[in-house]
Amino acid sequence: MNWDAIGAIAEALGAFGVIASLIYLATQLKSNAVASAVEAKLTTTGFMTEFNRDLILNPELYDLWLRGGKGLQNLNPEEYSQFSNLNLNAFFFFSAGYYQVQVGKLTREDLFEMEQIMRFWLSREGVQAWWKKYGSGRFNPEFVKYIDENFGVEADA
Repeated sequence: MNWDAIGAIAEALGAFGVIASLIYLATQLKSNAVASAVEAKLTTTGFMTEFNRDLILNPELYDLWLRGGKGLQNLNPEEYSQFSNLNLNAFFFFSAGYYQVQVGKLTREDLFEMEQIMRFWLSREGVQAWWKKYGSGRFNPEFVKYIDENFGVEADA
């Protein structure tokens, strides 16, 4: 066997090694993407579960949410501040979920689940009033547009 043949065999083995490495890398990337998506879903679900648990375990906070949800006029200034912070927490969750869908970490199906919670949240007169008065000015304009277009709550101009 001459050196040219040995060189050709070595190049073929090297090319095979590169192809095998690329296949392995692609498999690892796909596996990491799935793991990342699972982590994003678990984190998002965990946040909302904790948020709901806080409402369930704290009757005063739940009462505040119920009264504020019926209308902001049902709250004194201190309660309004608490209600506002409660809504901010909820909308931070909604905004984070929306963002994760935009960057591909959560699916449209995951967003559908959050949209049902958003729809319920925004069905409350007091939450709508809070959004118009205060909330919509605190979030990314793209997210505000998403809320306005999909849930029929438009911020006052």
